Amino acid sequence: MALGAVVAMSSCTDDNDSNPTLIKPAAGSFVVFQPEFGENVVDLSPSVMTADDGITLTWNQPRYTDNGAPIGNLAGSGIVYKVLLSPSGKFTKAYDPTKLNEKAGKYEGDADFDYVTMDNKFTSTVTTILAKDLNMTLNRWNQFSSQATTVWQEGVDCEALKVYVKVVARIDAGIGGTVDGSEVESNVVTINVKPYYMLPYDKPTPEPIFMPGNGNGWNHGVCPVLAWDDDRDALCGYAYMDGEFKFTPQPNWDAEYNGNNFEQGLCSDNITLNGGGNIQFNGEPGMYFLEVNLDKKSLIATPYAWHLVGAFNEWNQADDSQIMTYDTSEHCLKFENAGVTADGWKFAANGGWDVNLGGDVDNLTQDGANLTVEGTTIRLYLERTQANMNDFKYRCTVE
Repeated sequence: MALGAVVAMSSCTDDNDSNPTLIKPAAGSFVVFQPEFGENVVDLSPSVMTADDGITLTWNQPRYTDNGAPIGNLAGSGIVYKVLLSPSGKFTKAYDPTKLNEKAGKYEGDADFDYVTMDNKFTSTVTTILAKDLNMTLNRWNQFSSQATTVWQEGVDCEALKVYVKVVARIDAGIGGTVDGSEVESNVVTINVKPYYMLPYDKPTPEPIFMPGNGNGWNHGVCPVLAWDDDRDALCGYAYMDGEFKFTPQPNWDAEYNGNNFEQGLCSDNITLNGGGNIQFNGEPGMYFLEVNLDKKSLIATPYAWHLVGAFNEWNQADDSQIMTYDTSEHCLKFENAGVTADGWKFAANGGWDVNLGGDVDNLTQDGANLTVEGTTIRLYLERTQANMNDFKYRCTVE
């Protein structure tokens, strides 16, 4: 809906004083006020700013109606604001977010841009711009614009930076997007910030990978599946390991990740790479926790020996007589002739309590409550597989 059309529609009923007419705000009337912190530098780093901290900007509401009536009475959802950032002070050529190839980590547009519009859409004249969002926008300029003289690097301290800020207001028509011709720009203010390096986009979560190998008969149907863990920055999961293995993005051999996809110096000591061939595991056969980052080319396999621990053995988590062994036919850790009792018991790893599982037998959790099910044959299922990858939980059976 064009602004002129809205004006025409409204002017048909000008005899009604309460009926507002849309107007174009006067030049210079839309004002962003200089932030109170003046020349002080705001450190954007997470060690200083919490997830809810940011910089507050204030501006006046553009006058879009001849009688000052709320714009929502005409256009459905009111005025929206976008914030533009420019370290160079120029606002002549915009960063194009549609040209960012997140999967490849590249900007495929013309790099000669001098400002970036923040993703956020604001609706209030008093707005807090979160430090993380502000920092991501600045990293897009720094890492993708040819006008940046020094590109920030991970682990390297960034210098304080003066940033020029402009706000653009427009009428949001609700269903149909913005109203044509309603855009109005503010004046320019400045803020001084200390940015930090970060990935300048929300990286897509890597898809799970399959791990066929000697430990599972090279069978995609039963092999472990590793899924992304944000906290560890890796594809993770338990796997029974015994000799050679590979990874594949799908439960087939159409594509694979082999020794060429990793660097030996970024792998644990029990891993040996053989070029494009199978990856060699040199440790003792058993249950391991895998952490795989294909971008960083790292592969870590940490051994986990699981014990039954409870009142029956005076809660001795280092009792090696209670170590579970892997059953290669049932694809689980198993203990027969167990002595667990209703007095309480759990699973504990590596002779300590740092990693332990309890709670519900169908959904075991870290530090979960003591189990009170009695039985003599215990099976512990830790591996994510193709069959349970979309609803995976650690679980056990007791017979």
